[in-house]
Amino acid sequence: MKRLKLTYIFKLLKPTKYKENILKENIIETTKHRKEIVRRLKEGKFKLTTADFPDFKLSSAVKNQNIWDVKHLYKNFKKSKSKKENIDFKPNQPLGFSNQCYKIQDNFIALSLYDKKSKRIYFPIETKNKRFKEFQENRDNLKLGKMSIYNKKGNWYAALSVTVKDEKTEATNSMGIDIGLRQLAVISIMNEEGKEINRKFFSGNESGYIRRKYKALRRELGQAKKLKKIKEISNKEQNYIRDKNHKISHKIVELAVQGEVGMIIMENLKNIRNRVKSIKQPDRNINSWTFYQLQNFIEYKAKKEGIKVKYISPKYTSQKCSKCGQVEKKNRKKNLYLCECGNRIHSDLNAARNIASA
Repeated sequence: MKRLKLTYIFKLLKPTKYKENILKENIIETTKHRKEIVRRLKEGKFKLTTADFPDFKLSSAVKNQNIWDVKHLYKNFKKSKSKKENIDFKPNQPLGFSNQCYKIQDNFIALSLYDKKSKRIYFPIETKNKRFKEFQENRDNLKLGKMSIYNKKGNWYAALSVTVKDEKTEATNSMGIDIGLRQLAVISIMNEEGKEINRKFFSGNESGYIRRKYKALRRELGQAKKLKKIKEISNKEQNYIRDKNHKISHKIVELAVQGEVGMIIMENLKNIRNRVKSIKQPDRNINSWTFYQLQNFIEYKAKKEGIKVKYISPKYTSQKCSKCGQVEKKNRKKNLYLCECGNRIHSDLNAARNIASA
């Protein structure tokens, strides 16, 4: 099973003029360095080390990361069979650091930067950042990866890649989760004997109302050509969805811990938009990333508790009877699943039970 990978983005407090100039100078040098690496790769020189670039005023850490990153980009560029002559880099390149070449200490990030010589420089992190607080709470369960420092609209940010460590649990019950629009999530917890010991519905009524509300606002603002306001509305909607998904995933994993769940099972929702065609048009405008985000949050929080997560094919989970196993498409009528064996159940709960038993 693949380990869950996440990216945390931290906003840095405005650096002093001195520190900001060092960052800018290192970024200018990084752009030059990356272009030179590409030039040498094109010449067939693939065995490159920091010693091959003595004239570039960058720390060895940044040089190494540049070589690794550019080699990876160049390999993909060649595979793509692009008509472009070669890769080019925009002036505002991020600075990349491996997990051996930065340090996060309290509310500071220490980076190896070049200023007449290589040295460590500390940058304070904006502590009001929700993602940084979340990172601090979960740090013991995270393996740190690459960090990138970049500038966007005058602000400085650190993008940190992490991997959630796998933990083991002795719990043996399973939880099936059916994710959708009318019910954002329906869970069923089954014991080893296949008996349901708990269930929970997370209604999508409020979310549906919010989506329709923001869609109507965007339509009005579009007619008035207020593009800036449209962007603000979209950001508000995404923040609402993110917050909702965090709360739902937290409650689901809390129920999993209480129910001694050792495995959470979910459907692979790669083609979720193709599965919601029966729902009213306004509700279908939600993108698949919303469902993926909820699953991502559940997986992340579950692994923190040592609960395994697996994904199954969604084929027949909504058509199969969770009681007798018969597969019949016509048995599902909107919110009701009715089988000739006598099983009369909410259709999403029926699916959740099937998922839990997979």
